[in-house]
Amino acid sequence: MKRRCVALVLLVASTGVGRAYALCGDATGEGYITASDGLAALTAAVAGGYEAKLDVATAGTTDGRVTATDALVILGAAVAPLVPDCAAADERAAIVSLASCDFATGGLAAVDVDDFTVLEHVIGSVEADSVVRVRDNRVFVVNRYSGSSVQEIDPNDALKTLWRCNVGAGSNPHDIALIAPDKAYVTRYDATSIAIVDPSVGKSCEGFVRGYIDLSPWADADGIPEMDQMVRVGDRVFVAVQRLDRDDFFRPATNGALVVLDITTDAAVGAIELELANPFTETKGLVYDAALERILVGGPGTLFSDLEDGGIEAVDPKSLTSLGVLLSGADLGGDLGDFAMVGSRRGYAIVAAANFEASVVEFDLDAGIGAAPLITSPLLLSDIEVTNDGHLWVADRDCIDPGLRVFDVGDNTEITAEPIYPGLTPFTLDFIR
Repeated sequence: MKRRCVALVLLVASTGVGRAYALCGDATGEGYITASDGLAALTAAVAGGYEAKLDVATAGTTDGRVTATDALVILGAAVAPLVPDCAAADERAAIVSLASCDFATGGLAAVDVDDFTVLEHVIGSVEADSVVRVRDNRVFVVNRYSGSSVQEIDPNDALKTLWRCNVGAGSNPHDIALIAPDKAYVTRYDATSIAIVDPSVGKSCEGFVRGYIDLSPWADADGIPEMDQMVRVGDRVFVAVQRLDRDDFFRPATNGALVVLDITTDAAVGAIELELANPFTETKGLVYDAALERILVGGPGTLFSDLEDGGIEAVDPKSLTSLGVLLSGADLGGDLGDFAMVGSRRGYAIVAAANFEASVVEFDLDAGIGAAPLITSPLLLSDIEVTNDGHLWVADRDCIDPGLRVFDVGDNTEITAEPIYPGLTPFTLDFIR
């Protein structure tokens, strides 16, 4: 086990929008630990190279080097199978947005990632329909729907609110992309433009909204593009637009798209048309696969009535083209609600079946899904995230026994004896370091 965090201290900067992954011991970055990873570690040890994900823990510590001992530990992990701890496993606590089962009350909690104890929980500090985002050492809460605001939380001081600023009444913000300490983009689901905001202005909120970027050219016939998740790649930010028909119960009017923003000019410079309809998953921003230099976009397609039309699609951010759907809803077994990558190939997904039953399944982008779900719930599984030491966190909104459940991706066994109850039913989560 790594050193326990006794205070909520942010030690390492987040990689920004779209969580990176560096599974401990996985030299190839595919999401699996194999004998070839042990050989790669041994090669690195001989050459004197260093990668934090190959600096695995022995006797509870890492030593800042990759050695033959690390290679042996990785070989043993490949056989076990298990995921060792490593220097790259820098997550210290999960920050969780909470919502009562009737979505009448919201809150926040912090949970220690080592011993799963609830470090803090605060009820009523955020809207019930809110999502948490960790961006570059900073914790933001996006208050969606009628909340129409963004707030910053101090994880070092009892999850107190540092500031809360509006982005337009009724605008329904969904995501935040931090560009600089004094600049961020906020998608507004019920508006036609992204808000450019200054998250450094503090409690006064004076000058918080600096301007807007018009996305109306990429709307469907009802005039609203339904902008949602984002990811930054270099000097561009990619924004998923769902293009739903508000006059037809929010069914997809057409396929989705990624609108491309230039952060140097704060302008939309084009769009990538997707094969998928309804690109919407609770992924903390679109997923960027740095190893293969591609963006992964997920979505359910037409909810409930067509279980085969969603899936996961890859996009090339350089050529601005779709690389096609890698796994369809038919491959996954239903409507995709969320997915979390362990590596370039391997990940986990929340999938809803025809009877609305939700399951977490393992998938391989080349080979399809695993044999059996890790968990199945008749109610809502709202979010999943993976830590670098191979722990899959699931927000289980079973109102009879709600909580956070944690699984080991080495063998997919649950390692929480019972759901971690963070003071209210969990909704979304992200990690501080």
